[in-house]
Amino acid sequence: MPTSPVPTTSPIPSSSSEGQPVPDLSPCPPVFVLSTHLSLPELHDVEERLLSRGARLTYDIAEAGLVLGKVGQKKRAALELRARGVWTEGADEHDDDDDEMVDSSGGDDVKVVRLAWLDQCLEKGAILPIHPFLVYQARKTARATNPQPATATAGTNQILQRARQDAASQPAPSAPRRRAPGSPTSPASQPRPPKLYRQTTSEHDESVALPPAPDWVRDNVMYACMRSAPLHPPNEAFIEQLAKIRKVRELTLDEVGVRAYSTSIAAIAAYPYEFSRPAEVQSLSGCDAKIATLFAEFQARNGTLSAANALDADPELKVLAEFNRIWGVGAKTARDFYHRQHWRDLDDLVEYGWSSLSRVQQIGVKFFDEFSAGISRAETEAIAGSVRRHANLVRPDTIDGHGVECVIVGGYRRGKETSNDVDIVLSHRDERVTRDLIVDVVASLEGEGLITHTLALHVTSSAREQATLPFHADDGRHFDTLDKALVVWQDPHTSTKDGEAIDRRRNTNPHRRVDIIISPWRTVGCAVLGWSGDTTFERDLRRFAKKRHGWKFDSSGVRERTSGGRVVDLERGGQTWQERERLVLEGIGVGWRDAAERCTR
Repeated sequence: MPTSPVPTTSPIPSSSSEGQPVPDLSPCPPVFVLSTHLSLPELHDVEERLLSRGARLTYDIAEAGLVLGKVGQKKRAALELRARGVWTEGADEHDDDDDEMVDSSGGDDVKVVRLAWLDQCLEKGAILPIHPFLVYQARKTARATNPQPATATAGTNQILQRARQDAASQPAPSAPRRRAPGSPTSPASQPRPPKLYRQTTSEHDESVALPPAPDWVRDNVMYACMRSAPLHPPNEAFIEQLAKIRKVRELTLDEVGVRAYSTSIAAIAAYPYEFSRPAEVQSLSGCDAKIATLFAEFQARNGTLSAANALDADPELKVLAEFNRIWGVGAKTARDFYHRQHWRDLDDLVEYGWSSLSRVQQIGVKFFDEFSAGISRAETEAIAGSVRRHANLVRPDTIDGHGVECVIVGGYRRGKETSNDVDIVLSHRDERVTRDLIVDVVASLEGEGLITHTLALHVTSSAREQATLPFHADDGRHFDTLDKALVVWQDPHTSTKDGEAIDRRRNTNPHRRVDIIISPWRTVGCAVLGWSGDTTFERDLRRFAKKRHGWKFDSSGVRERTSGGRVVDLERGGQTWQERERLVLEGIGVGWRDAAERCTR
């Protein structure tokens, strides 16, 4: 039911306390105030000013003839109206300087006017013409709908008929549960009850036998770290659709859903055959009837899922996903930008919220396109070579035949052709070399101009004499505490076609995200292992170490959860970092798997 205009109960003063005339806004059509780019106190202040001048304030934009707000473009104004359920088509704007908003009917016309009009009216003590402040003038229309075909195909009719029969045979639905206060209200954020996958008769009688089940399927192995998952598995297209649904769950702060989909995706990534039927999906540990039903839909819709399409089709999710791609902006912060700050694109962040962003977020916005572009394997190797060279420059007295060793980890080591950032682990057999090495390496790289910004610099490992992190029960910390620097990298060596060096200010080389991690040699296997696997692989490796041995594993080492947190040395005897990484995996009990087999997505 439409909300009626808010009446004013106090008489309208003819002048202010300073004797200045007060404009009577009662002749104006119903007024709605856009909350976009206004804080709550600012919104209330505008509403109070309107009410005190006799304006017919309404909280139902559908009945408004005049909309005030901080908008400056026609497209943005139309979007704000449409986002609130008012669909419009542009109307001819009148260049009548004498238009003083005396028409009180409103009708089907709506005008979006800059909020500065109200400020000027109050300053002049009269209703001013709106034309200089008019952003968008339009007529309200019915909501646009996609035309439906006049007739349905026979196959569609049969599907609808079976659906009605199934619905008639089901018990009546129970009363809906009330939504908890503060829960997301977007349609995309509402979890739908999982459908029950029912095996069809034709599927049950399928003559083609399923391929032989891998050992981990037969033995119902639950941990992703005990299965080999290649970079490009046979069911990659289905995984990509599920990953989109997982992203939707992440953007709507559904942590349980994210974990569930990650478990299912990891199992599918390890399955060595292309799926032929939903029952095959349901046979995997971590894939229930819901995932089997999604695969049936995947087959019926030629490789797409409706829930996955929402990530590209839903306006809110598209904006949230873009914000989430900013370095330093998580899902929760992205939702705050959208729902609390009412920002809708990167331009809004720059125009309205730049000063409120952290330094890291400002850098993420500034280099958004460059950070989003992939980094090739060749460029990754070049960056790692420069880091290693500088590491050995700042530790010149380590002539032992090895020097500071450099290992490229992350997506590069798993075999990805392009990576979002570059992860590098530095280590040396002499722990005196690695202590505070990160500080000197960063200073040397900055001196050559390779590092343009240092986003974070941690020396927590050196501060505790590079010892394995003490055990403090389940404190929830999964990000390791090794010395590290998170930096922005740009190659300063730019030249013209003639080979002449040019000014650095005209450097067109892209900015890259680089993480430099320092590990003492005694736990270098743990460091390389902890930075080489996909998220679900690393999560399950920690779970397995806890369940099987009562150990706590992270990139700084392994220790017991009992007996005072005693350090467990699994790397003893390893001569190279490769041997030490293998000893850790075998010591934990999951067996050796090459980094290219840890692609759990």
